[in-house]
Amino acid sequence: MEKQKEDLVRNQVIDAYFKFRSNLPQEGYVQQNRSTQEILDDLADMIYLTSNDIVEYLVQHEYAPTTEQDGTVKWAIWRII
Repeated sequence: MEKQKEDLVRNQVIDAYFKFRSNLPQEGYVQQNRSTQEILDDLADMIYLTSNDIVEYLVQHEYAPTTEQDGTVKWAIWRII
């Protein structure tokens, strides 16, 4: 598959994952912080992605890292439940 088409498919899958997620708190959303690896694991059955694919997408869509109470760093994500 050509690179341009691969990029399109990759972005479609990641867009679908984030369809009901937000980078900012909103009414009706709950915080569900995720690590890059957790996102990769969630999407592993759909498409091969790298950590860089996820990080680039999150930065482009203005998601920010946050520190959990246990000191781990995850992406701040709010999700419709």
